[in-house]
Amino acid sequence: MSSAMKIQYSSPDGTVKKQVITRGSITNKPMEGSICHLHIENLEVLPADSLDLSTQHSEILSCKPDVVITVDEVLSEIDNKIERAIKWMGEHEVALITISLPSPNDSITIKFKATLTKHIPTKPIWLWTPEEKYQTALKYKNMAVSLVRDNRLKDAFYRFSKACKIIISMEPIEPDLELSEEMNKKIRELRTSLYNNMAMCQLKYNNYEHAIELCTKVLQRDENNVKALYRRGCSYGGTRNNEKAIEDLQRAIELEPNNTAVREKLRIYSEKWRLAKIEADDMVKRMFRT
Repeated sequence: MSSAMKIQYSSPDGTVKKQVITRGSITNKPMEGSICHLHIENLEVLPADSLDLSTQHSEILSCKPDVVITVDEVLSEIDNKIERAIKWMGEHEVALITISLPSPNDSITIKFKATLTKHIPTKPIWLWTPEEKYQTALKYKNMAVSLVRDNRLKDAFYRFSKACKIIISMEPIEPDLELSEEMNKKIRELRTSLYNNMAMCQLKYNNYEHAIELCTKVLQRDENNVKALYRRGCSYGGTRNNEKAIEDLQRAIELEPNNTAVREKLRIYSEKWRLAKIEADDMVKRMFRT
């Protein structure tokens, strides 16, 4: 039996499961850009009252029985998981979908029956032109920026990451892939912006090592990028590497002397470095005190 005809589907991490009730078409499974019409019923959250779905920004589980989504353009964590199951559905298929979400005490389970009532296919991504890929990545970036404004940083990071994957797919690995200088410039600028924004999201959640890695990728391409220097400096400070924090922040303030945010962080980490040095000197003195 081909993978397209699977009666059961389980995601690699086990958080998404699909059990087919009624089979649908096995051709043209939903993929990026496909428009899917869904009918949702028998929605259940376990344990009962453990999750208020109205706070989860779900377009699919919006208490409306019939919804329309564009694949890879949903914006919430729950919908991203549901989408993984939808990508394994055929048109007119009816399936029981189970989603597991982490919880401080125990996992939360969401169950519902979904019918893919209509599927409008799209051109597969490997047939997209560079301009189509760039425009899609730019659209995803703009969607993510809106999510940042709404303080939905996890959802924004996922959207920035999707945009970045599309941009990376345009790297001229093959000799016959020739892009214009204008397109190359647009790709470079968008990629730099995506790395910077992803670093900002990681920094907000104190994921300092990931933020440092992303900022370093920016600075390898643009050594004078103040945002990357500032965010990497703050991330080094978060790992208590005050010397590297000061180095990045000093470079940033040289480039933008009137940047008050950079100046304040430089003051903070310079003071921390000064106090740490005094403490280390005192420790050495005590070790050799007779």
